[in-house]
Amino acid sequence: MWFFREIRNFQVRQPRRKLLLVLLIALAFAQWRCAENPLQPEVRGPNEVWILSTGFDPATLTVRVRTTVTWINKDNARHDVTSGLPGNVENLFDPSPNLSQDERHPVLFDQSGTFNYFCSIHRSNHGTGRIIVQ
Repeated sequence: MWFFREIRNFQVRQPRRKLLLVLLIALAFAQWRCAENPLQPEVRGPNEVWILSTGFDPATLTVRVRTTVTWINKDNARHDVTSGLPGNVENLFDPSPNLSQDERHPVLFDQSGTFNYFCSIHRSNHGTGRIIVQ
């Protein structure tokens, strides 16, 4: 590589310059090794529901009473979370505002039951989801 060729071409009387180049290369490798890996996929948390362009992931989530479920918009389009089914809003939990990409909406489920939800912006074009609280 070009930097190895450059190191070999340095004169012996320029040890500071050679040392500086070696330190810069080492620092670059250290920075590269410590940074987040952009190729590593994100991992969904245990009580998270991701809003994707294809729907909700997972579509059904089972949790215990007194659990907070957090919806996270992973799509570049705005979405919301509304209790019920398209055409039948139930208001069993607070609806979310319109969520931009990476925005979150947490809801505490303090009673057992089955809670359906959907995106009211996209209605039936986006699919539905279900939280089962035991």
